[in-house]
Amino acid sequence: MNFNGNLALLGPKALESWLAERGHPRFRARQLLRWIWKEGVLDPDAMSNLSKDFRHLLKTDARIVLPKILHAQESEDGTIKYLLQLEDGKTVETVWIPREDQGRVTVCVSTQVGCKMGCTFCLTAQQRVERDLEAGEIAGQLLALPNRKKITNVVLMGMGEPFDNYDNVMGALDLMTDGEALFLGTRRITVSTSGLVPAMRRFLSESKCRLAVSLNAPNDEIRNLIMPINKAYPLADLLGALREVKDKRFLVTFEYILIRDVNDRPEHARELVKLVKGIPCKMNLLLYNENPQIPFKRPEWERVDAFQKILNDSGMLSFIRTSRGRDISAACGQLASEHKRRDNSFKPPRLSPTLLEGVAAGE
Repeated sequence: MNFNGNLALLGPKALESWLAERGHPRFRARQLLRWIWKEGVLDPDAMSNLSKDFRHLLKTDARIVLPKILHAQESEDGTIKYLLQLEDGKTVETVWIPREDQGRVTVCVSTQVGCKMGCTFCLTAQQRVERDLEAGEIAGQLLALPNRKKITNVVLMGMGEPFDNYDNVMGALDLMTDGEALFLGTRRITVSTSGLVPAMRRFLSESKCRLAVSLNAPNDEIRNLIMPINKAYPLADLLGALREVKDKRFLVTFEYILIRDVNDRPEHARELVKLVKGIPCKMNLLLYNENPQIPFKRPEWERVDAFQKILNDSGMLSFIRTSRGRDISAACGQLASEHKRRDNSFKPPRLSPTLLEGVAAGE
């Protein structure tokens, strides 16, 4: 990264390196991490156990700036979508998802401003990609929220493809799990990917956080049409990498968005069972969240039930996930910086009737 002096952008290792270059010992980084990330203190003068000279360095050679909330919108189900502004004025969306019945609060964070993957069913993918988020901007979304101490789980499933911003995502995970920082358990953090296989392999060898794979199709023909990444890393490569995992405790979560007449037929369910056979997994089924700018439709419940029954009868662990925050466009595939919906830089996708017919036919 081209460090601009904002210490809140740095992960633990990068912060240690920055201080070491200035002759400061490692424990100073630990102190600073605790003040910023555990205590939420951004003013060096309030960091009482730091020396006067060190505090002077922080004020003259650096600054500490986190994302700030521009707007909050609450759903009827209690989900809250936040529009956060970064230091350079760029914006991302972050979603607070409470489950009081389970004593859990999950936060969905973004990793990029926009997304390069081009999935045809996703609103974020239609936004022009502006830049990657730095490690501290990813983790800083948690620190920017009210009641942050109630957060129990984090999913990196917001705007962007996490593995397209691999190094910064790993730095953010360090901040989230570090005992002097946010101190979340690795099994409470899930990173989602559309299928960047080389980076996914790295992640599986370097991280203990959970992995979710956005699958969404039972074969290459359908996946090529709705997820262009599949042309670079087809299903054989993607699933082959998952089959290489030696840890028998490893359980991958597959996310499968059901789109009417595209991937929701009984034959698709049977094909899906064969596709993932031998991979320890669970299948999260999500009904497509409609958007007026994209012509895909949500399937009927009867078809969803029939699809899940085929999976369950095969012995697969599958769940129908209820989308939260649909009424405020906070659900899966609906995130896009609000100002991009209002200015000329936001371009809706161009999906022709021919393309839709081809998807439905699996051509």
